[in-house]
Amino acid sequence: MKKLILTAVLSAASVAAFGQGTLDLANVIKNTFIAPIFQPNPASPTVQQVGQPSTAVYTGALPTGTTVYGGLPLTSGYDMVFLYSLNASATATSQLTVGTVTPFRTSPNGPVTSPAGGIVTVGGFAVPGTTGGTPISFQYAAFFVDPTVAAAAAQGGATPASIYAAALADFQANDPLAQFGYGSIVDNVALGGTDTAGTLHAPQTTGDGSWTSFSLIGTTATPEPSTIALAGLGAAGLLFFRRRK
Repeated sequence: MKKLILTAVLSAASVAAFGQGTLDLANVIKNTFIAPIFQPNPASPTVQQVGQPSTAVYTGALPTGTTVYGGLPLTSGYDMVFLYSLNASATATSQLTVGTVTPFRTSPNGPVTSPAGGIVTVGGFAVPGTTGGTPISFQYAAFFVDPTVAAAAAQGGATPASIYAAALADFQANDPLAQFGYGSIVDNVALGGTDTAGTLHAPQTTGDGSWTSFSLIGTTATPEPSTIALAGLGAAGLLFFRRRK
């Protein structure tokens, strides 16, 4: 038993010594990859659009695509979520864990412009429980920070997971202000960093073109059953009154 415990301790120490596997989070990399995220299409707010944008709606996307987005790029008031799974072949968002939540830019950034719709802080994210070379799956999501979500985020001890959960619950509850969307799941991405054998794996980034732009979808509040019943009674009353008249 002591031997097993010692082995576990040494294994944990080994992972700590070599550091966790890392992934640079980015949807904007100068001259390489630019994939803005868009607000819902006003003409079809409950239908998500996916794909790199056409120059007709967005100048500067890399690579240039053909999708004509109806909504504007996300800026102030929106957050992006990085989701990941140690299952390198994940097929559903429910299999992924929240890594971090990052606000979108409010305006273009820098003399060589990175457009709005990019992550404010692009940098390395250490994926818990991994070392360099570990394969993972990842996905991006984004949402609107409406008052309900902002209140949850303002509470003491709020975490990326709790903020994401609040936004998702808000959307699933048909809050008329809620907006939510997901990009495609990217499988089998080997993390950068050093593995337990001391082998160095090249830094990896989510800005390699393996996923594309996408839009959020909005929701319309569904009337409560009691409201529907009252509306029916009101209509019946008006009909009865009209007949008597």
